[in-house]
Amino acid sequence: MTPTDETSEGSGGPDPEESHALVRNAAEQLYAGAPGEFIDTRTALVKSAKAQGDKDAAKEIAALRRPSTAAWVLNQLVHRGDPVVGTLADLGARLRQATAHLDAPALARMRKERDAVLDDLVTAAAATASDSGQTLTAAVSAEVRDTGIAALADEAAEAVLASGTLTRALSYSGFGEVDLSEAAATTSTGVVLTSIRGGRAAAQRVDRVAAEDEGAPDDRAVAGDRADAGDEGPEREAGVEDDAGTSPETGAADEAGAADETGTADETGAAEDAGTDDEAGAAGEGGAAGQADAEDEPVLEDEAEDGADALAEGAAEEELERRRAQAEEAVATAQKEIGRRRAAVDAARNRSDATRQRIQKLEDQLARARAEDDDALEKLTEAVSAAKRAASTLSEAENHLATLRGNRDDAGGDS
Repeated sequence: MTPTDETSEGSGGPDPEESHALVRNAAEQLYAGAPGEFIDTRTALVKSAKAQGDKDAAKEIAALRRPSTAAWVLNQLVHRGDPVVGTLADLGARLRQATAHLDAPALARMRKERDAVLDDLVTAAAATASDSGQTLTAAVSAEVRDTGIAALADEAAEAVLASGTLTRALSYSGFGEVDLSEAAATTSTGVVLTSIRGGRAAAQRVDRVAAEDEGAPDDRAVAGDRADAGDEGPEREAGVEDDAGTSPETGAADEAGAADETGTADETGAAEDAGTDDEAGAAGEGGAAGQADAEDEPVLEDEAEDGADALAEGAAEEELERRRAQAEEAVATAQKEIGRRRAAVDAARNRSDATRQRIQKLEDQLARARAEDDDALEKLTEAVSAAKRAASTLSEAENHLATLRGNRDDAGGDS
């Protein structure tokens, strides 16, 4: 026990295991909940930890970052145990194994399966978001797909996704490692928090892969020895005792060896002559063996060249496959964009056709109105002419009547 441990126990501070459990439970509650409730829930959890006297846990809970929309919906898939997450992990393991062995045919065979799993991941994410009253935009759906691609390519990225505490989307450039900085909730020591019950293995995979990437096998071995020191201590002591116990036997063996050397010293002279012949024979055999080795050297060089050519060919095929995948994705994106543009053009054409139809209808109505106006004008002209004729006839009739009345009056005066 270190002095720090003794001080912690003596001061009655919070138990580290309980503190870690408190932070882990907080992460489970936060990253499994609704995105709109994250801030309020985190504030309440920080207050609760402080009320329990665990300031360190409160500080770690306060540092938990709110996930992006893509990270949130992927966390929901993990928490709900959606089978697409397991399918993605299984396919990723097989893809990485085929890549490690430069197995281009296997990679080609898994191409359709890869595309199908990524489509299923985006579909499941959209359905999960819809269940929560959310709608994924095209940009968020692209981030979900990019995270799936990263998980297929990188074991550490897959483990971060499986932790259920993803804070941002992941992306894979096609080579190298996936950038996992601030990609998931972590403790103050940098350990990835997993909010899935029994999911500590995901965090351990992240640590293991990170250690392998850093190329520190000796450090891991030392850590393992320290972790097992309590169990292996007695065995190591027993081993020391065994070594000490064999010292008398070693001394006896040395004495026997000395006696043998004394006995063979007298035979040295007799053996020298025979040794001369043996050395000559051995020299001949050595020359033959050397010649055989010299003959084998070109074969070995050819095999090494063949192996190098095979590796180079495999790497070239892998690079070709990667570029083809990128080209296919670019073509798919372009086709989608062309589809959207064509749909926009079709919609514009439909609106134009509808406008033209309305214009034609209005023109037809205007033509009919003009025809009716011309007809009405013609009828009006005829009516005016008829009215003038009637007025002329009336005037003539009135004049004739006046003449008749004058004649009558003249006739009455004469009588």
